[in-house]
Amino acid sequence: MSTVASNAPPENRQLDEHKSPGSVTSPGLRTHNKHTLRQLAEEQRQAMIENFDLEVEDKIRSMMVQLEADKAELALKADCEVAQLPKCVREMPLKTFLREYNGDVSAAVRGVLKLDETQDNLMSMPETPLAIRLRRKATSS
Repeated sequence: MSTVASNAPPENRQLDEHKSPGSVTSPGLRTHNKHTLRQLAEEQRQAMIENFDLEVEDKIRSMMVQLEADKAELALKADCEVAQLPKCVREMPLKTFLREYNGDVSAAVRGVLKLDETQDNLMSMPETPLAIRLRRKATSS
């Protein structure tokens, strides 16, 4: 029995004396033993693991959707880049393009069209005269 006097009424004092340290007693709760607490903790762990697994599956699913969208976008960009090449270069085997022209589109076009340097220079755009450049600069300011 406890030697410390309690301020509680005699009927409650008896309940106080029978409580074990660390036990929980209240009108809505019952006392949990270690086994029950361990079981509750295990159930919580399992619920957390299941929740984590669901979140991971959802993240993987969204990443797969993003991957497919990125693949489609990359394929479209590659098609656009290839479409910008001259037809004679597009139809050329890749091995020939790399071996004979070192991947240079201009050299491949010249090689296919059999253009020499003089013809290539004639087809290039002439430089804009200084007077015209100055006039354009003055009107744009």
